[in-house]
Amino acid sequence: MVATQRLRAAVAGSTGYIGMQCVTLLAAHPNVDLVTVLGHSTAGRRYSEAVPGSDVDIVVGDGLDPGDVDVVFAALPHTVAAGQAQAWLDAGSVVVDMSADFRLADAAEYQRWYGVTHPAPQLFERAVYGLVEMERDRLRGSDLIAAPGCYPTAALIATLPALRSGLVEPRVIVDAKSGVSGAGRSPSLSVHFAEANESVRAYGVAGHRHRAEMLSRMRPTSAADVSLTFVPHLVPMTRGLLATVYLRIGDGVDAEAVIALYRDLCCTEPFLRYDESPPPTKSVLGSNVAALNCTVQGDTLVVTAAIDNLVKGAAGQGIQAMNVRFGFAETAGLATASAWP
Repeated sequence: MVATQRLRAAVAGSTGYIGMQCVTLLAAHPNVDLVTVLGHSTAGRRYSEAVPGSDVDIVVGDGLDPGDVDVVFAALPHTVAAGQAQAWLDAGSVVVDMSADFRLADAAEYQRWYGVTHPAPQLFERAVYGLVEMERDRLRGSDLIAAPGCYPTAALIATLPALRSGLVEPRVIVDAKSGVSGAGRSPSLSVHFAEANESVRAYGVAGHRHRAEMLSRMRPTSAADVSLTFVPHLVPMTRGLLATVYLRIGDGVDAEAVIALYRDLCCTEPFLRYDESPPPTKSVLGSNVAALNCTVQGDTLVVTAAIDNLVKGAAGQGIQAMNVRFGFAETAGLATASAWP
């Protein structure tokens, strides 16, 4: 049964790119009253004045106290949400964390990749990974949701169906490209216009944090140990992420059987779409859809996955998880179509 209650929601970190997307989607959600927006740099201003184009007329609050709310969306720098999560939970709020604070297996793994001591290691066992298509049942009872990273979202949706089936070898190569909004709103040299425009570059080639996140989800699904090569790239566009995943089809396996897994999955999932040709990122722009295509090249299955990195790769996915948690229609407040061109 679909729930009909309305939630009181807050967004902490509301004026970063992911926070902005959370505010936009929650403000239009049929089951949500957006009552609090927090942002230190714009505190005291009306949100519509701080964020171009917004019609949300709430005064931005300072600090990290959301008040009396049912759900807190935390679009904050790493460790900040973890430091506040226990207090939010103790106040009775469901927490949807958009940072990496609870995505990894434990505090030791977090310290290895982020170089800092985790402020709330006791909460790792309580957190549920927010990739709805793979964790839907567990999300229904969760009060601490760890929204996946944008790269892992695309890579895992493109990989896990085949790995779980045992029809491909546990050797995964992910080549992924993202727009500059994935780097966040704070200025940095790497996303300076003169540095990023008319240029494509690989980064994190020796080891990227999101690789650890991907492996932590791939390995439990496979009978054999999974090896992963992941290379992210920055491309000169604002939004969008394209992952091209290479999987070796198992000996004696009919390639059409592997492709059928993806077709069937897309038929049952409201935010997965199977395309007959590799999808462009523009085809999912502004939507919560992950578009997939499978093409066989020799003994290799090439899976392409396109998402909007700020929607399905961040805020939209968090809201999809919230919808599942509270028993709303899973598609509530989320778009499944994009404008073209």
